[in-house]
Amino acid sequence: MNNVQLYFAIGVPTFTVLAGIVIGIFQSNHALGQLNLRFTSLENRLTAHDSNVVSRFSIIEADMKMLVQASNGLDVRLARLEERLAR
Repeated sequence: MNNVQLYFAIGVPTFTVLAGIVIGIFQSNHALGQLNLRFTSLENRLTAHDSNVVSRFSIIEADMKMLVQASNGLDVRLARLEERLAR
C-alpha cells in the first residue's frame, strides 16, 4: 500500500464525516431561523389579539360607566317617588 492509498483511506472518510457535521450545522441553523420566524409571527399575532382585547375592555368599561350613571339617575327618581308616597 503506497502513500496515496493511505491518504485516500484516511482522508475520504474524514472528509465525509466533516462534511456531514458542517451540513448538520447548516441545517440546524436554518431550522432555528425558521423557528425564530414562527415565534416572531406568533408574538405579533398575540400582540394584535392583546390590543384587540384591551380595546374591547375599554368599550365594556365605558358601557359600565354609562350603566352606573343611568342606575344613579334611576336611584334618584326612585328616592323621589318614595318621598312622594311617604307623604
